[in-house]
Amino acid sequence: MTFDPRYVSAALAAAKTRSWQAGACARLSRADRDDLHQELLLDLLERAERYDASRGSLGTFTGLVTKHRVCDFINARSKDRIVPYADTTRRAANDPGPADDLDVDALASDLDRDLFTDGDTLHDLEVALAHMGDEQAALLALIETHGDLPSACTASGLSTATFYRRVADLRMHLRMFGLRPAA
Repeated sequence: MTFDPRYVSAALAAAKTRSWQAGACARLSRADRDDLHQELLLDLLERAERYDASRGSLGTFTGLVTKHRVCDFINARSKDRIVPYADTTRRAANDPGPADDLDVDALASDLDRDLFTDGDTLHDLEVALAHMGDEQAALLALIETHGDLPSACTASGLSTATFYRRVADLRMHLRMFGLRPAA
């Protein structure tokens, strides 16, 4: 698929502006801002065919798409940080109520569940691995072996710029198959 250069220019500008604004307003880390920027660009490129010049300008279309995507990103980020808790004041007063029906141990174990036991996530990972090139598979194995990017970068023997460019490509590949980094 080829993209109209005007659309690509508008998409780049909208993604840059929205990720910067969201980073400032929501106090996002640099990594979160970079992830948001990539998600905005990918979302805009996926929606390129939906743009209709007769219905509005490029700036309006890209602005609305990025605005809604930023809201989704911030909401998902916030929900990941909310921890459910039981109302212990009712228990202390021996007052029967909804809190007595909560299984606190089940809630705590649910927070620690491994996402890779989820069938959909496992399926998405298997599909992504099946469509992965040898270079990306080797990079993923290297990162898994070392457990963090800086030590994997050192062990790879690549320049830092090349290594992190390949990591960005790997992230985009995984994102294409529905896998997103944890917030």
